[in-house]
Amino acid sequence: MALLEQLQADMKQAMKAGEKQKLGVLRMLINEVQNADLQASKPTPQQALEAYAKRLKKNADEFDRIGRADEVSKLREEITLTESYLPKKLGRDETEQRIDAFLAANTFTEKQFGQAMGALMKAHPGELDAAVASPLLKAKLAGK
Repeated sequence: MALLEQLQADMKQAMKAGEKQKLGVLRMLINEVQNADLQASKPTPQQALEAYAKRLKKNADEFDRIGRADEVSKLREEITLTESYLPKKLGRDETEQRIDAFLAANTFTEKQFGQAMGALMKAHPGELDAAVASPLLKAKLAGK
């Protein structure tokens, strides 16, 4: 089942169950997926949801910084629901294994970190969390 179809089916279930909070979030997710076609970069539905989750996290951090705990809790619930529609990212150990295999097949220097990171993320689309992979790759290129 395609992501948009899954979101629409879940929206119908939320309507029937009277879950207003979940319904509102699902409508926003459907809107993000449908509007992805209008963007110049033409992201996939998955990429559109990842970008939306990233914006939500940034907003939650801002609300946390200014002390709006009620807004932060709402955003955390929305982030959790959004991430449930995204594929799970690999953990630290699996990421390290992928980086080792990547570096065995490719030769990059420490100064070519940006190119290596780009190639790594392109080789494993949607699997790796850049926040986990970046320091691991940097350490491996530095020889640590």
